[in-house]
Amino acid sequence: MGFHFQQYIAMAGRAINPVQWTRAWRRMEGKSATEVYRDALAWTNNQFAQISRVSQYRAWWWQNPLGMGLVLYGTYKAWHMIYMVRKQKK
Repeated sequence: MGFHFQQYIAMAGRAINPVQWTRAWRRMEGKSATEVYRDALAWTNNQFAQISRVSQYRAWWWQNPLGMGLVLYGTYKAWHMIYMVRKQKK
């Protein structure tokens, strides 16, 4: 379970493979357009559901004791020390 970019990179690699095209064609044989459409919607919905599940249990890079404020303050301080201090020295 989880959201992994490697999965989508692998899917893109398979998408350009003609063998996969024939397999997909065989899988869709005999299905109506609405069934194919519903399958695609169900797959898309599952991908979004995985993202929302992951956000519940995985700590993201910005999660820290002070929340996003600490990241914003650190970014500002780095910008100030790099850009403004250099500008003031001139």
